Amino acid sequence: MHKVEIGLALGGGAARGLAHIGVLLELQAAGVAVTHVAGCSFGSIVGAAYVCGTLAELEELARSLSRAELIRYADATFSGGVLRGDALLEELRHLTRGLRFEELPVPFAVVATDLETGAPVVLRTGSIAEAVRASMSVPGLFAPAMVEGRALVDGGLVELVPVTALRELRPPRAVAVDVSSQDDVWTRVATRARLSVGGVRRRWRRLRGAATDLVPGRVFTLTAHARPGERAWGLVRTVLSAFDITEARLQRDASPLEADLVIRPDVRRFHGHQFDRAAEIIAAGRVAARQALPLLTGTATVADPVSWTRAAPPLLPVVGRGVAG
Repeated sequence: MHKVEIGLALGGGAARGLAHIGVLLELQAAGVAVTHVAGCSFGSIVGAAYVCGTLAELEELARSLSRAELIRYADATFSGGVLRGDALLEELRHLTRGLRFEELPVPFAVVATDLETGAPVVLRTGSIAEAVRASMSVPGLFAPAMVEGRALVDGGLVELVPVTALRELRPPRAVAVDVSSQDDVWTRVATRARLSVGGVRRRWRRLRGAATDLVPGRVFTLTAHARPGERAWGLVRTVLSAFDITEARLQRDASPLEADLVIRPDVRRFHGHQFDRAAEIIAAGRVAARQALPLLTGTATVADPVSWTRAAPPLLPVVGRGVAG
């Protein structure tokens, strides 16, 4: 059998993104070569660990991580986000061995979102740790990452599974791994908040107007201290801008992922904060990758549950949570 080479687009999903580890481990065990990688949000962490040669270290860390140990990343600031993100950046520097994109043996891209313009930003040069920190900056939780004068936040606001960025790397075949879930408690909360953003804006303006003379303005603006030439981003403004970007994305026509194959690990029963269930989530990724192997290796048969489902010229079907054309 000839060597199978693919590119992977690893999407966001917080703790559900641990399934990416299982996908990569299963593909490695089967001899499938992942030659190009694009990551977004938590997918950027797993992608970075893979291309930097620290995937086993990330798996060990994930399996040993308890809720109590997550506290070590809680460097509170309330300036642009609840957390500064410095502790996370330090961990990422260790995980990526301080490497830069230019030093990698595998083409790698990280997707973030420009908070000012709402445009996707594909990072392929400079510090990998800083790029991942930007891609993981969930608005309201982490302060925006300042990269070359731009305030960057979670890439999932513009493209939850970074297939477009992967295609730009020109992989032999583009495989997407989607770990999103509408059942996630945090997704439901964010959706409700987005739907009421108009009311939030109106109430916030009234609150600020009524209280300006009573308390310092910084209590309401929660503004970060900007460097010269940079725009400061306060907590509230960051969150409202993120709502606007998400709303704009959702109003665009929803189209299927333009990948040759989409793997969807069955992670619907997990929520974004459940890092303490790493072993189960990683196992779900391995199962989904195992189901995809017949298609990747060209050994799928008519009776196979993940076989072709449409006539030529077909895209490969979704595998993991059932089969779709």
